[in-house]
Amino acid sequence: MSKLTEDLALGLEKLSRLVLSQPIDKTCDPKISVRPVTLRGRRLYQVERFRDNKAFHENLEGESLLRLVEADFDGRYRQALLVTEEESAQYSMKAGGDYKRHGGAAVPRPAPTGGNNREKQYLLPEGEPVPALVDLGVFTPDYRIVRAKYDKYRQINRFLELIDQAFRDDGREELTVLDFGCGKSYLTFILYYYFAVKQGRRVRIIGYDLKKDVVEHCNAVAEKYGYTGLRFVHADVSRDALYGERVDMIVTLHACDTATDYALHYAIQKGADYIFSVPCCQHEVNLQMKKGGELDVFLRHGIVRERMAALLTDEIRTLVLEDMGYKVDVIEFTDLENSPKNLMLRARRTGRRSEKGRALARELAERYGFTQTLLELT
Repeated sequence: MSKLTEDLALGLEKLSRLVLSQPIDKTCDPKISVRPVTLRGRRLYQVERFRDNKAFHENLEGESLLRLVEADFDGRYRQALLVTEEESAQYSMKAGGDYKRHGGAAVPRPAPTGGNNREKQYLLPEGEPVPALVDLGVFTPDYRIVRAKYDKYRQINRFLELIDQAFRDDGREELTVLDFGCGKSYLTFILYYYFAVKQGRRVRIIGYDLKKDVVEHCNAVAEKYGYTGLRFVHADVSRDALYGERVDMIVTLHACDTATDYALHYAIQKGADYIFSVPCCQHEVNLQMKKGGELDVFLRHGIVRERMAALLTDEIRTLVLEDMGYKVDVIEFTDLENSPKNLMLRARRTGRRSEKGRALARELAERYGFTQTLLELT
């Protein structure tokens, strides 16, 4: 047993990551990365192999990992990095085939709980090999945060925090997720990485967009990463046939105007358990609203009228979702392009329905002379 495997065995329970690089010949994978994952309450170790610009994953128990490292990896890579919760050490191969350890400098640890200076623990920490964050320009090629993109890095993690809060106690092993209006954003890839790589779930994600070139580009990127459960489809949510099987989660981030309503209606029809929607461009109600009651004071100035109409639109969507059996949280959310803050509708299906919300919404629509697509569809 080499020095590297020996230290790995001793520090396995507190392992943060192991990275093997600089293979001795072309039969080896160019890079091996190992990190702990929790799957259905079990601590496992995920081995990530990089080959032909694709990533391949395997989840192993501790003893199986040690056997794999000793049999297949030990002595075949010139460099290694071993990081535990307590220290970080570099290893280089000596002439005889064993490893020489360099240092063992302590890894910075979070400040004690209870103070105001507690270090933020991100779901995608700096140093984690997330190819999508490199392509976004958020991480450097060695997976360090680009200083100018720190705000975007925090926003991406904020989105994943909201997802994680919803799925933390959800024990399902397989997930089907649809993303409407995915665009060229790599957030869909990050979502796939979170579920498939970090959590080890079997996930199928389909991204829909109106632009054929965007769809082709995203499919090529998914193939590049080896994300076999991720694909993109050219389709219009308002009129085209969509995925026909069971759907667990619907994501619609910045789908323009009534496209959000059609996506929400689809989610209701499919009985999706979770909905994450960040609406934008709510023009429909604004273009129709007429004076008719207490809200008239908000209709005198264009910018106030626009904001009032947007808030009213999202409140109607919330009322409809609640009536159709969803518990809805309205959360302030900052989008990924550093534009002004907006709202996320985060909904979870409970099955408890009523008709009170839609009745109130229809009364407002009649009084102020407008129609609202989700309200009309339901």
